[in-house]
Amino acid sequence: MRKRMTFSLALAATVAISPAFAATFQHTASDVWIAKWFAMENVMNNGGFAVSGGIDYFAEGTGGDLTYEFVSTTKGLGDLSRAEISLDDAHAGLGMGEDGVWDWEVVEIDTDDSNNMSTGWGMVASDNFTWHGIIVMKAPSARSTTMHPAHDDYAQIWINGELVYDNDQWTGGVKTVTQPMDVDLVQGDNVVLFKCGESGGDDYINLHFEDSDSDIDIVPTEEGDFWIYAGLAVEARDKASTTWGELKAR
Repeated sequence: MRKRMTFSLALAATVAISPAFAATFQHTASDVWIAKWFAMENVMNNGGFAVSGGIDYFAEGTGGDLTYEFVSTTKGLGDLSRAEISLDDAHAGLGMGEDGVWDWEVVEIDTDDSNNMSTGWGMVASDNFTWHGIIVMKAPSARSTTMHPAHDDYAQIWINGELVYDNDQWTGGVKTVTQPMDVDLVQGDNVVLFKCGESGGDDYINLHFEDSDSDIDIVPTEEGDFWIYAGLAVEARDKASTTWGELKAR
């Protein structure tokens, strides 16, 4: 069973962080795909992507307390840090959801691997499962930009509480984009939730933005840290003596 990081532990780590510590953030550009994601264990036996595309597994696993829209906000992300997602045992398998709770970890996908939703979790290439991943994009300025997703099969993406991408057709290649999407980012924290349901064959996700977005710091960091830089809800941040902005300035 994988260890879950609770909010209290994450907050303690934030407060205790050394002034000398320097994080290396991920970045994105037209040829730079995002490799590290804060991901939930895969939901197995999803009935195929057409079925799973209509299911909010966060709501199902929390009795309606969390939803995809809500978790893709800083307030919702803060609530996720204190929640457990418990799904039916039928969705467990291959090490996923073994204890009845679907854990979260920072995983690194191989952006060239056409089965990276499986292999990112150390699984063999599998069928009929659903992948969830979160990043936080820390933009120094508000902007309109273009998002470039690749996926197999059905992908949905939420940014800051809004469903901005909904495509039930696979894109045809791990770095093939068929529907670039114009999106708006706010100054500061932008929470991006990527869901992809797989039926059979290849299973992959990929995402990059524009060259003009290379100034955006992306969490998880290259070191694999998420919570201490994730930009939690205001009431949670106020309890911490160290914020991302202070750390960034060091």
